[in-house]
Amino acid sequence: MRMEQTLILMKPDTIQKRLIGIVLSRFESLGLDIVAAKAVVTNRALWEQHYANLKGTPFVDSVIDFMMGNFNNLPDHRMYAFVLRGENAISKVRTVLGATNPEKAEPWTLRGQFGCIKNDVMQNAVHASGNAEDAAREIALWFKPEEILP
Repeated sequence: MRMEQTLILMKPDTIQKRLIGIVLSRFESLGLDIVAAKAVVTNRALWEQHYANLKGTPFVDSVIDFMMGNFNNLPDHRMYAFVLRGENAISKVRTVLGATNPEKAEPWTLRGQFGCIKNDVMQNAVHASGNAEDAAREIALWFKPEEILP
């Protein structure tokens, strides 16, 4: 087992459904600590940096539009970002999240329970870092080192 950190972003569908506390409690029940948290008003440039790995794909604009809340006329571009830390944090989070497509996620997972079942894979509750390299890059994009508890 190894100590890891991972980035968690509450997606607009989770914000709109007011499920942030429920989602966080599931992560805490895994023994993970919340070591950074903040509300952020985002902009397109931030999302383009976050999704730089998708640059040039035909769906990157729709992903960014969704993450900015443009899918359902949310009043602003707010996002809630968290850094979780714990033993094997990345794999624990990915397991409890479930499959990216909520229709294929196990019913006990966050995406199986809270993801939208309307053939919209983006409405899947939470973004979480996929691996340690992504986690380091994403955390550095969203948080200054001094914003993260030691």
